[in-house]
Amino acid sequence: MSMKRYLWGSAASALVLGLTGPVAAQANPQADTQAASQDAAPQEESQLDEIVVTARKTSENNQRAAATIVAVSGEELSNRGVSDPQALEKFLPSASLRRQGPVTQVFIRGVGTRSDLPNFAAASALTYNGLIVQRYGTFGLTSDLDRVESIAGPQGTLYGGNAAGGAVNLFSARPRNDGSGRASLEVGDFEAFRASVAANVSLTDDLSGRVGFDYNTRDAYYSAGINTQNNYSGRAGLLYSPSDDFSTYIFYNHARDTGRPITTLVASPFANPDPYQLRTTGVNGNPIDGRFTRQDNVSDIIGTNVDFNIGGNEFTYIGGYIDFTADYEYYVGLTGNQLQVFDHERQFSQELRWNRTLGNLKLSSGLFYLRNLTEFNDSQLRFTSATASTRVLLNITDQENTTTAAYAQGVLSLSDRLRVTLGGRVTRDTIDAEGVGAIAAGQTVGPRIDFDRGATHTDYKIGVDYDLAEQVLVYANLQSGYIPFGYNPDVAPTPIVPESQLTAYSAGVKSRFFDNRLEVNAETYYYEYENFQAIQFVNETGRSTVLNAESSTIYGLDLSIRARVTPDTSLNAAMVLQRARYETFNGVGYNFNDNQMINAPDLVVQAGIQHTFSLGTAGDLEARADTFYSDGHFGSFNNFPNSRQQSYSKTDVSITYTPPSGMWNVQAFVRNLEDEAVYTALQAGTTITASGSGGLEAPRTVGVRFGVNW
Repeated sequence: MSMKRYLWGSAASALVLGLTGPVAAQANPQADTQAASQDAAPQEESQLDEIVVTARKTSENNQRAAATIVAVSGEELSNRGVSDPQALEKFLPSASLRRQGPVTQVFIRGVGTRSDLPNFAAASALTYNGLIVQRYGTFGLTSDLDRVESIAGPQGTLYGGNAAGGAVNLFSARPRNDGSGRASLEVGDFEAFRASVAANVSLTDDLSGRVGFDYNTRDAYYSAGINTQNNYSGRAGLLYSPSDDFSTYIFYNHARDTGRPITTLVASPFANPDPYQLRTTGVNGNPIDGRFTRQDNVSDIIGTNVDFNIGGNEFTYIGGYIDFTADYEYYVGLTGNQLQVFDHERQFSQELRWNRTLGNLKLSSGLFYLRNLTEFNDSQLRFTSATASTRVLLNITDQENTTTAAYAQGVLSLSDRLRVTLGGRVTRDTIDAEGVGAIAAGQTVGPRIDFDRGATHTDYKIGVDYDLAEQVLVYANLQSGYIPFGYNPDVAPTPIVPESQLTAYSAGVKSRFFDNRLEVNAETYYYEYENFQAIQFVNETGRSTVLNAESSTIYGLDLSIRARVTPDTSLNAAMVLQRARYETFNGVGYNFNDNQMINAPDLVVQAGIQHTFSLGTAGDLEARADTFYSDGHFGSFNNFPNSRQQSYSKTDVSITYTPPSGMWNVQAFVRNLEDEAVYTALQAGTTITASGSGGLEAPRTVGVRFGVNW
């Protein structure tokens, strides 16, 4: 009853907020005229910019999209020093992006998959130019981006099973036919050095190209030379656009990472006043030294986006091939053992979308196909003395995944202000896997993996949105989502891990006030999960525990504010207040009822301020501060005390000088001003009293960045 009261109370609050829109609009008689021309005319310097997004697989103004969508420009990502997907978390209050080796685990509003194994699907998606990228292939994708868009909430109709929590979409900068370009050079403490360049080339009137390169290196944050950085990425693109009705974008991205991999040797709670100062030996006397770790991860992505219009029918084709190999070995857990992981995946995917407007009806439909081939193995080197060790097999898997889907969605305008949305998707998932699972204690051979299964799932969406005023939109959605089935490789015969099913209710408001100077967006949501796939990793054994929580609920309020206080001063703030719990989660020998879900903080707050000081004919000086607060989360579903990341805040500050020409700039920055040691991945110990362990995000860093544009 309290949950329903919360949902309806939050919805009523959002409605009251939206009803203030007509008052604000009436305060300025010219508001309607200005709003109507905003899409066609440039924004005044004192107004907020209009943001066009494609997270719902159609181009639309973000303030007209009945969903929580956050969009961040590539320029802002570069200015804030984003060099890996995990750093996107500082922009996305609904998302928690955790890192385990080269793997990015995406959690959105508490929905994600705490596993690196191929036998479990990701619950929230990360895409690159429309291509779904699997967890081990997410490195080397954040350079030379045009923008990042995040959509929160289940996207079963448009995205399918990989987006039960939502999606984070990365879009590379497309070629421009003007010969423009940019370059930057960044240096900082820990011997950090980063160089980046991107340039456009005009080949013909209709054909343009773009090339880019990024190199990033630094010394270790930890003692003993552990977790260094040494990676590069390069990309090339061609854009052929002979008319407004046809364009083809072909892109290629190559990345390689050979830095010393991350470690999970850091105890929870901290065993050392300086948590980056690691022990020098494992529990059995083996040396802890970065020279005994290794990493060589390589990724290649080639794809195409084709857009064409035939007689009012708009078609989009997205096709691509992804080939990546992750090969690394690192210290795992407090024992000081070493985990070796090898993952080679080849993925081919295609999607064809169709959009058409027929009077008051906007139609969208599409076909989707994905095939992924995986060769995976991992093992653990367990030391018995300073010089003696035994390598224990954990997993050898050859696997083929396929997904085939068809979807359709229609938006019917019942009046100039009222619209209704209906959508559905049918998806067929298959897994064919064979191999050997982990060797249990007292055994010499692991269980045989023999799994061949398929399942069909149907998703739906029902939505309504209404214009309370010219710049005030209210909406409500009912939609479903799911996490595809998987299997447990460590039991024979190989058992299925059932799919998780989600029913989601949401209601929200999007509004602009005061002549387009203030933006207030809010969404309240309530999720009901059946058979949520709960997975936790144990560092000491290198194995995962896999269970299904019979029922789970997530509900909360997602609020964001942007304001243009003056032409020179901008403010932004966001808050996610939620409760994510396993409601019914018990079985033989365990009871996790009412435990907090993994990587699902109850409160996240973001805030930022940016002010430009005019130096007259000498140029401009821009000062910026951004802060992020989380009240903490658990890294394991058992909620052992030592698997909890305590509350923390991290603040970035910078000051940037730009001359009147705007051709170059120089920036001084401090990131993580508080010097907070925050776990990037945290696991419980083997018992409730044992120390947990994990790896850490970057400490406080300082540096200077020089950029040039042409």
